[in-house]
Amino acid sequence: MLRPLLIALPLLGLLAACNGQRPAAGDGPVRDPRFGSPTDSLFFSLERTPCLGTCPAYRIRVYATGRATYEGISHVERKGLHRATLDRSVLEALLREAEAIGFFDLQDSYDRPVTDIPSTRLRMVSGTRDKSILARTGVPPALKAFALKADSLLLPAAWTPVPAAQ
Repeated sequence: MLRPLLIALPLLGLLAACNGQRPAAGDGPVRDPRFGSPTDSLFFSLERTPCLGTCPAYRIRVYATGRATYEGISHVERKGLHRATLDRSVLEALLREAEAIGFFDLQDSYDRPVTDIPSTRLRMVSGTRDKSILARTGVPPALKAFALKADSLLLPAAWTPVPAAQ
């Protein structure tokens, strides 16, 4: 009787340890449903893809607590993985801009078979809404402006490099 219990306890501990991502130290849970769940869930992401020229390529992910990651891929000043903590006002501005252009009602894809054009991938999660958009060709001006606004809000953050795993 004791033997099954001795086997089950370490397994339960292992399952609890692997039970998802935890918020960064010092980040309290988010109570505002507009910014996702009360855990450190994804709130917004922006990816600029490479082209055959010198198009900047990078990924930014913003989480509900304000924690953010930046990955510089090519033709950018910051290369590699970086992290920052964003002020709540930045998340509010992103959501306000998204709502203003009707982000959640836009098409999922603006694309045609064209070569050597970089794309922008945007995703926003707010409450029960989760919307991803591929923007490559035929992109509405308001969506282009939103992506540029996101850049202007996110790129100047105090990004610190994340040391490579050894």
